[in-house]
Amino acid sequence: MHAIVGARLREIAPGRAVATAPAPDPAGIDAALWLLADFVTGLAVTGTLAVGERITTLRLTLHVLSRHAVTGGLHGVGTLDEQPGDVALSTGVITDDAGRTVARAVGRNAVLADEVAAATRPGAAPGWSDPPRRAADLVVDGAPPDPLAVNYAGVVQGGVLASLPATALAEVLGGPPDEATATFLRAVPVDGRTVHVTTEVEHGGRRLRSGRAVLRDDRDRTVLTVTGLRYTPA
Repeated sequence: MHAIVGARLREIAPGRAVATAPAPDPAGIDAALWLLADFVTGLAVTGTLAVGERITTLRLTLHVLSRHAVTGGLHGVGTLDEQPGDVALSTGVITDDAGRTVARAVGRNAVLADEVAAATRPGAAPGWSDPPRRAADLVVDGAPPDPLAVNYAGVVQGGVLASLPATALAEVLGGPPDEATATFLRAVPVDGRTVHVTTEVEHGGRRLRSGRAVLRDDRDRTVLTVTGLRYTPA
């Protein structure tokens, strides 16, 4: 999936990862931020794993500091913070070409040793899309996720999956959330089944608004939930 959107791993070491993504268009910036945040926070953990281990994202929080006047591409740096037992906490910082911080992310990942990890082997690199495709187009409401929007486990990448309900919150909050947390409950395979989003306002104040979005599959099973808030100064 990272190949088709042009996200590239630039550096990796145990506990640290650096990746870049092409300049997003204004309408698709949130999806690009979620994708890159999940990419680098996860890789910061992955670089410490033993053979036969993998991670799965449990929760990802994205704080967007600025969506305006983003210069050029996006640069993400992921750092492992803590790894107590089978859970790892990591932080991601996303900047633009001018060095300005665009967003910060906090990831919580479970470390697993199972049949999926044992069977996973790096394959041939997929072809790079030219031009890169928009992350926002890979998972849309009422349609099956794009077959190429997958990770090595064969399921839809968490960041791009979470971006759909997070973006949907903009419709009920009067604009995109400044902070949103995605809780991942079920992996989504690419099997032709559709996904659907519902949203609700939890608090509709004049300055502070909060809401909740739920992503479900076509069996009406909850896939993930996103809670978000938007603050508008006086």
